Amino acid sequence: MFKPIPGLPPDVLAIEAIGKVTHQDYQEALIPAAEALMAKGPIRVLFVAGPDFTGYDLEALWDDAAFGSKHWRDFSRMAIVADVGWMRAAVSMFKPFFRGEVGLFRVSELDEAKGWIVARE
Repeated sequence: MFKPIPGLPPDVLAIEAIGKVTHQDYQEALIPAAEALMAKGPIRVLFVAGPDFTGYDLEALWDDAAFGSKHWRDFSRMAIVADVGWMRAAVSMFKPFFRGEVGLFRVSELDEAKGWIVARE
């Protein structure tokens, strides 16, 4: 599931992945929220995969890849907060393909990630 992270400007999509993220989570929560913000222009995203995150189901991984490739120009800045090895490796691998800035942070650096995502480029 996705849980909104409070306390950030309204033009920042700030979410935490909790438990297992599903196709339904993408279709009903993340994609509509992101596209609503994207209608106003490129967006900033804070994505946290904290200690309660257990992974993605297969359809959710597909949703993530499809959404990212469709909207790769619509992100001005993304802060990814995770200690999960495979996720950090994937972010590092795909980082060069995004037009905007991508910051990769550890869970212990969440406050730093929040500061970075609200800073203007």
